[in-house]
Amino acid sequence: MALEKIAGVRAAARDVEPFVADLFKAAGVSAESAEACARALVDASSRAFDTHGVRLIPFYMQGVTGGRINKTPTLTVTEKAASAVHIDADDGFGHFASYRAIDEAAKLADKTGVAVATVGRSTHHGATGCYTRYAATKGYVAIGMTHADAMVVPHGGAAAFFGTNPLSFAVPVEGEDPLLLDMATSSIPFNRVGLRRATGTPLPEEVAVDDQGHFTTDPNAAVWVAPVGGAGFGYKGSGLAAMIDILCSAFTGMGHGKTMASFNGPDFSKPIQIGHFFILLSPAMFQTLSMFDARISSFVEDLRAQPGKPGQTVHAPGDIEKVEAKKRAVEGIPVDNVTWAALEGFAAKLGVKVPSSTVDAV
Repeated sequence: MALEKIAGVRAAARDVEPFVADLFKAAGVSAESAEACARALVDASSRAFDTHGVRLIPFYMQGVTGGRINKTPTLTVTEKAASAVHIDADDGFGHFASYRAIDEAAKLADKTGVAVATVGRSTHHGATGCYTRYAATKGYVAIGMTHADAMVVPHGGAAAFFGTNPLSFAVPVEGEDPLLLDMATSSIPFNRVGLRRATGTPLPEEVAVDDQGHFTTDPNAAVWVAPVGGAGFGYKGSGLAAMIDILCSAFTGMGHGKTMASFNGPDFSKPIQIGHFFILLSPAMFQTLSMFDARISSFVEDLRAQPGKPGQTVHAPGDIEKVEAKKRAVEGIPVDNVTWAALEGFAAKLGVKVPSSTVDAV
């Protein structure tokens, strides 16, 4: 994972999370929904997933004020089978429904060893890794995914068909934070285009395309992103995106990504109903926990010990973010100037106190 350089402010996560929750509560969002959203956004920013962190607050505010996001949803939990549960999110925050999905799946996994939790009639839930990591901190191995509106051109295509359709995998590791894979099946998430626009920096090669389907490094010209694998191997990203779209639509009753209205509007009055799909495994049902922990620790240690190229180090999934998380725990989470100004505007309008921050060119 390449960390972005962000010119803006830094603020302590412990101050930002209640601030974000208070902003949404002041906008009429229920306490449970507001706190779940704030929890996920600050968790993402704390671990350097800045594209899916607090910079999404203006986007969610559009959904809240426009009517797309139900401010006071009633979640409906339906146990479909001994190892399957479905959450109807009632068009509320996807963060609220996704944390609940993990909790409900955990109850079933404790009995059966494996559980699937589907979520329907939901909305954007931020970084999928927030929920798989949460499951891993509770001792489960977790796989999570969500689909989205069409922003990714299929391999060889000239127009968007897939969402960025992220895939996440988390495993508990004894004595440290869980191993965590959290990736879009596109070369980059489209939020990274927005971040590059805000920071005025070019995009890497072969990750985004213009309205003619041609690759571009200009974030202002980019309208869609490419599947992971780029020009030569994008069929891999397209295949994974197809898998995720099917699991998150056919198993939840939602439409596939191409059928959804754009997340970015201009209409923020109608719900965009999307699905999420989670799998939890209870290691204790397959091996003794001591054996499982030993195997995972051995794997991680062996991977990290592999020889690297000159000037490079071999990492386990999530290692770079773990290092950055420790740094941000001390220095605060960075928020770009455009987003921070928007948050100050919301705070002034809604009568919410802004936490202290320091200007910092990262």
